[in-house]
Amino acid sequence: MTHVRLLFLAALIAAGAAGTEASAQDRRPYGGGTPGSMSQGEARERAREERQISSSEALSIARQRAGRARYVGALPPRGNSYVFRFEDDDGRIFDISVDARSGRAGGG
Repeated sequence: MTHVRLLFLAALIAAGAAGTEASAQDRRPYGGGTPGSMSQGEARERAREERQISSSEALSIARQRAGRARYVGALPPRGNSYVFRFEDDDGRIFDISVDARSGRAGGG
């Protein structure tokens, strides 16, 4: 009788593990293919669009754009852009903005 109980218990454990694995596969990000949900490619693209570079990465990009100009300081962000102030050898002050999403620099 003990062997029957062990076999029954082993069967229950195996069935429970298989059910847990199947339910984990059903839980996919963004709905997992249900109507109206995003595909994995769309989800990756949205994450890429929402990702932002850090202020230190943006400053590095701005310094490259500014060349030999001296870094003066940072200004408050403008929209989705970091803004950094530089001074060139002639004493001219200028700003360089760096888009927080794309990393593109403008100004100078």
